[in-house]
Amino acid sequence: MPESDLDRFEQLLGIQRRLSGERNVDQLSKKVMHEVAGLLDADRSSLFLFDWKVMQLRACFAEGVPTANAIVVPLKMGIIGSAVLMRRTINISNAYSHPYFNLEIDGASKFKTESVIATPVQSKEGRLLGGIELLNRAIGRFTETDAKVVEAESKNLAEQITTGEITPETAKKIIDSLHTKIEYKRGAVFVLNEKEGLLSSVYAEEMEQGFSLRLRLGIAGQAAVTQKSLLIPDVYQDERFDQSFDKRTGYKTRNILCVPLVNLRRETIGVVQAINKKDGNFSQDDLSTLESIAGVIAIVIENASLLEEYDCQFHSFLETLAASIDAKDSLTAGHSRRVADIALGISQVFDYPEIEQRVLQVAALLHDYGKIGINDSVLKKPAALDSTEYAHIKTHANMTFDILNKIHFARQYANVPLIAASHHECLDGSGYPDGLEEIAIPFMAKILSVADVFEALTADRHYRKGMSYEEALKILDAGVGKKFDEHIVKALKQYLSSLP
Repeated sequence: MPESDLDRFEQLLGIQRRLSGERNVDQLSKKVMHEVAGLLDADRSSLFLFDWKVMQLRACFAEGVPTANAIVVPLKMGIIGSAVLMRRTINISNAYSHPYFNLEIDGASKFKTESVIATPVQSKEGRLLGGIELLNRAIGRFTETDAKVVEAESKNLAEQITTGEITPETAKKIIDSLHTKIEYKRGAVFVLNEKEGLLSSVYAEEMEQGFSLRLRLGIAGQAAVTQKSLLIPDVYQDERFDQSFDKRTGYKTRNILCVPLVNLRRETIGVVQAINKKDGNFSQDDLSTLESIAGVIAIVIENASLLEEYDCQFHSFLETLAASIDAKDSLTAGHSRRVADIALGISQVFDYPEIEQRVLQVAALLHDYGKIGINDSVLKKPAALDSTEYAHIKTHANMTFDILNKIHFARQYANVPLIAASHHECLDGSGYPDGLEEIAIPFMAKILSVADVFEALTADRHYRKGMSYEEALKILDAGVGKKFDEHIVKALKQYLSSLP
């Protein structure tokens, strides 16, 4: 292996090693940009991540730019615009659920688009000339055979555009010809004005006026959509460069390296940029280096993003479980969420690490889940419970453990069932379900016990009004050493005193 290639390989291994341990996307973004700027001797660097839900690139980190002024690049070009810039046919059956679809056209034409096929028109030399779009196939979606028919017609259209200006009459003949081969509702032919960045309809079936789509995406947007790297030695000579940022900040951009971040499914997940080589211009070697590291960056960014997404999905699932208990009794709705907030406040006084705070939060959200098996007549009784009813409601702790123990929790959450089910245990062994004494009770369950009792005392119940904080804290103080841990009650007071 040549020495230069070996050096680059060792650099990539070092970067991968330094980045792979980070799981927070914001922190990871800063580390990525530090690595890129240092590796390429660039003055600045930026990282854009692709948000498919709203079709935009958002700068999650850009050196010299405050987070509040995040740079956003909208990518709403419609299906046809995306097909042209990506240089490939796009065939979808449900337009309204697709991120590329632009609702504005339907809104203007009072038409409901369902299925769409869009194909770019390009010359034999690869120059983009325009596109063809067909809407609403009679059988619900366009087929692969339909795609080949439209692509063949796009080649004929390309020849006509390169030999002379295409007229609306000529475009109409193309659409009419396609109607004889494919049963669909509407069709349109577009031509591309590269200088103005506009894709304009020459003929749009059943529309009185033509329309245009702006394809100026900036350099980052162009790289993201086309999945092609860009090396631009003089940005002010490039029509794709958006000068507004420089004008707004006073920064002078000279040259840019811009490389798309593509995952294993060949989806764009973002764009990484190096800006202003400190000594001269970026070279092809610089571009090769950034393209090499882009693969590493894409992997670590996607891994971190997936972990965040899974974590969000997990917690939304927990919130839904907790809400199912709330649905049984509107008066106590939100109890589990409030207990979780109080427990987290106590854990922060103890300076718990983030992972342990998350474990406590999960246990708090689910601590009363066993009440799903308790009779409503007992839960909602507007008076004190008799001995039989009290024995029945105490079973919710065991049911909480039995239900949660059936859930496959990730390793760090393995103790959640025990913590959640032990929130009625007392230091002196008088609690339930197992009569555990001080040393045998998980400390997090002791925190839940204090948080649960405090929330219950200060909230309205069917048989009484909620107490003041002062009254509730007196009851907790009286139970210190017998029911409640002294350090936790003290931490609760400290947390409450910090509230606005």
